[in-house]
Amino acid sequence: KKEVVREKAEMPKTVSEAGIKIDGLRIIKGQIHKAHLELMDFKTIEAKKTYIQIMKMYNELDNENKARVYQDIKDLYYERKSADKFVK
Repeated sequence: KKEVVREKAEMPKTVSEAGIKIDGLRIIKGQIHKAHLELMDFKTIEAKKTYIQIMKMYNELDNENKARVYQDIKDLYYERKSADKFVK
């Protein structure tokens, strides 16, 4: 019998490491959705942390892909800032 050695595959730490920009957009959109859900549950601290993660991924994108998610991120920013006013 041959022994099969399997190594654990590491997840990319940034979008650029993944090498697939479309997946990066999909991840960002998923994170934006997650942040919206956190805001609806008044979890503003968690939403802020998620927003920071989104911005780190956003900064790794090329300009064309940045343009695709810019408005969604901008809307999330203002939604997050508005929610902060209600919680404080």
